[in-house]
Amino acid sequence: MRDFPIDRWNWSDELGKWVYAEEDQDGNIKYTYQVKPPKEFLILTEKLEKMNKKLMIAKDAEEKMAIFEQLMEISKEMNNMRKKNNNSS
Repeated sequence: MRDFPIDRWNWSDELGKWVYAEEDQDGNIKYTYQVKPPKEFLILTEKLEKMNKKLMIAKDAEEKMAIFEQLMEISKEMNNMRKKNNNSS
């Protein structure tokens, strides 16, 4: 298994699961696995879908750029999802 970035959710194609790697006080890496996507991932995916729909119907170049920037921010959030108590399954 490859190393995963610490303190964020990662999807593993190899395992077919979400993996959360965190370092304990002794420097050991602890992994949490789950099949269901983290709740935050589902929320952010829904936001992306809504923003994409807005982008598709937008006519004004400035409006399109503003929507695109919002999409990029959501994408950054998705890449940095942290573990929350309600994410485990």
